[in-house]
Amino acid sequence: MATAVLSYVVQRVSDLLIEKAVFVYEVKDQVEWVMDELRAMECFLKDADARSKGDERVKNWVRDVREIACRADDLVESFVLDAQRRRRRNTACCVPLPSDLIVLHKFGKEIETVKAKICAMKERRNTYGIQNLGEEPRRQPDERVHERRRIVVHATDADMVGMNQEKNKILEYLLDDSRKKQSAISIVGMGGLGKTTLAKRIFKEARGKFSHSVWIDVSQQYYVVDLIRQATELREKELERMTRARLEEILYQTIQGKKYLIVMDDVWDTEIWRILSPHLPDAENGSRVLITTRSIDVARAADPSIPPCELRSLTEEESWQLLSKKAFPNQEDIEAVCSEPLGEVGKQIAKKCGGLPLALVVLSGLLSTKGPSLREWRRLAETIVWENIKEGRLCLDILALSYEDLPHQLKWCFLYFSSFPQDFKIGVKKLIRLWVAEGFVEHRAGETLEESAEGHFQELVRRCMVTIVDKVCRIHDLLHDFAIAEAKEVGFLVCRQIPDDRDASRLDSSLRCLSLNGVAEDYVSHVKHSPRVRTLLWFNVQQRKVIRFPTGALKLLRVIDLEEAPLAVLPKQVGDLIHLRFLGLRGTRLRSLPSSVGKLRHLQSLDVLGTSIKTMPRAVWKIDALRHVHVPDELEPEMVEAGLRNLQVLMFVRAGSWIDSCLGTLTSLRELGLTGIQGCHHRALLSSLSNLSRLKKLKLEGVSIPPYLWTPSSFSSLEFLYLKGEMARPQPPRSAGARWPLNLTELILWGTRLDQDSIATLENLPELIYLYLDHGSYAGNEMICSPGGFSQLQCLVLNSLAELERWVAEAGAMSRLRSLTISRCRKLVMLPEGLQDMTDLKDLTLRYMPPEFCSRAQKEGEDWPKIRHIPSVTLL
Repeated sequence: MATAVLSYVVQRVSDLLIEKAVFVYEVKDQVEWVMDELRAMECFLKDADARSKGDERVKNWVRDVREIACRADDLVESFVLDAQRRRRRNTACCVPLPSDLIVLHKFGKEIETVKAKICAMKERRNTYGIQNLGEEPRRQPDERVHERRRIVVHATDADMVGMNQEKNKILEYLLDDSRKKQSAISIVGMGGLGKTTLAKRIFKEARGKFSHSVWIDVSQQYYVVDLIRQATELREKELERMTRARLEEILYQTIQGKKYLIVMDDVWDTEIWRILSPHLPDAENGSRVLITTRSIDVARAADPSIPPCELRSLTEEESWQLLSKKAFPNQEDIEAVCSEPLGEVGKQIAKKCGGLPLALVVLSGLLSTKGPSLREWRRLAETIVWENIKEGRLCLDILALSYEDLPHQLKWCFLYFSSFPQDFKIGVKKLIRLWVAEGFVEHRAGETLEESAEGHFQELVRRCMVTIVDKVCRIHDLLHDFAIAEAKEVGFLVCRQIPDDRDASRLDSSLRCLSLNGVAEDYVSHVKHSPRVRTLLWFNVQQRKVIRFPTGALKLLRVIDLEEAPLAVLPKQVGDLIHLRFLGLRGTRLRSLPSSVGKLRHLQSLDVLGTSIKTMPRAVWKIDALRHVHVPDELEPEMVEAGLRNLQVLMFVRAGSWIDSCLGTLTSLRELGLTGIQGCHHRALLSSLSNLSRLKKLKLEGVSIPPYLWTPSSFSSLEFLYLKGEMARPQPPRSAGARWPLNLTELILWGTRLDQDSIATLENLPELIYLYLDHGSYAGNEMICSPGGFSQLQCLVLNSLAELERWVAEAGAMSRLRSLTISRCRKLVMLPEGLQDMTDLKDLTLRYMPPEFCSRAQKEGEDWPKIRHIPSVTLL
């Protein structure tokens, strides 16, 4: 990780060096010398990082390198800040002032100090024998961690809890005689969820049905010849001297014609399957491969046709069941030895494990040594800090295997979760904007920074390190604890979570990220003691007293996110934060922004949605670096000239004259939201929107929505469309009005007053998976969905369609529908007959429907035969 830290700092300082106007020759040479030396140290760090865990001296050397790099970063960035301020003050003076020479002299002395420390570290590097490897060494995970992982797995094998449904499903698949072709199924989940435990139970129950069954331990560090040896039935001595080619031949011959079951446990990369699969013959006799992995990519590579079994966390009840079994081993009647008060404390401890079987087993082992002592159990419940107890460190070490396997750029992104409170759910798009603003994302050819960051995020999801639900994400509590511990260890962010952080009794000068949680307003005034803060975040705000923003002390801020904070005034000094990239003020009490915001020429994201701001300083619309802007409804941009070539998101702005002059020039836009659309805006919209070929998300609200905004050649990238307001009467022939963007995946309509002909055109959209018909969106009393219509639709919501009396879904319509919600459709008489043909439908929710309608949908009701195959039917 130290290598990643150094790479990040070197890149940032290199970017600052581009500011040639603020560096005189002598200073620029000094800074470049420092950067060249730090770049050279990157190669040595790859060796030192690998050895630092076993040698405290090397570990200290790594820490020194990281600290001196951060010191150089601070020095250069502070110098740039001061130099730019002086340049603005002294624009009329061409000769350096005495104050400038003093600043240069001071900066030169500080850089010389840094250079001296670098020279000393180079000598110590030679003393410790740290070598320049020239390339990153092969991954060398701690074998002790793998061994302890196996011990924990075996300990839980006899007491598997909460996995019976998954076990039965996989067994049914493995033993299905109707599936003759060889195939593979994967068990996927984060570390500690019990993948190996489940696989061992399945292997024990299924192996007798196969003529050849073998278990292969893979892990992160593996040798192909060892894996092949494990897969054969020959004795090891017979295989020791064989070449890999001969071993592959032996493997093929050994299992050829046999019905085999091969379990590949703890697979980390897709290369293994590519290597082994050619030597696994398919006699079409029902042979199977079972894989456990932390990566969805591995599962897809093995067999994309078989959905992986993705393990879930245990419920609170299941967690206590597992904990109590292991805390009281060999006890058939647990209630006899576990009193009610002890059980309550035990449930508190179980809850802190976040449903992770690994954590439950480890803590239960600790509890088993203490006996049924209420005092000892309470002490543990009150003092659980995973990194401070031996058993907890075991959990973190096992989880760390996933972290160590990450590319260095993704390590930055993952560790950023350490700045969020535990259990906090953050919007995916906001997280991506924060990563970009922090400088964690490298620009890749052919992609925007946001697209690259989206790739990073999806990679973390595929590795089961991040969970995403409804466009928000979080990480498991233990992964969060690990992220905090690792962030502290490597000096990343030097983050303080207040008031959660018990070590945050004072703020020190090394603080680089201040994360406030809940009631923490007193610490805002103390930030002035931490001038190196780069990031200021506030979550779960619970303070009513208005706060003042301490801009004077925070010269190096890059990110400010004070969503929902009681901030009423943003001081004009905010314009001096010239390094600011992200300004998040959503839901604050602001009524205006100072004009100095226009001086933030590096500002990428500005979010003032949910505030009382009515107008925006005109200079804001000239910040070329702007990429994302969210403003309150009804705010009309004061754009007077073309610009903002980097703007990608412009949400909830009011339609106005700026559309005609400027909208068509915003050719980088990916997301656009317009309110207050009138008939007089139609012509400008038609001409402007046709230029926005990269648009993916469009929201239009107004009293009159033009129905002919798109043509077959435009909006080829549009995926999301939200329309609120009655569609204007067509001027061109009716057939022209049937056009919708062909690549739409999500469509939300409100008040559009569509008719049956419109539904007939909508159901032909080839990519549509989500459709929400809201209040007044459909004007007919009958709606018909024809056979084959809405072929890709997975989620449908019908809400407040006041005139709808009859809905017909003919056989073959919505064949992939998985979720259906009907709400407040007061005149709808019955559910359509076609529901019984929708075999993929898993969830039906009826909200605020008339009593007679609901009675038909209950058991023994007239509509029950149509929906009895649906696993979840909810009436509210």
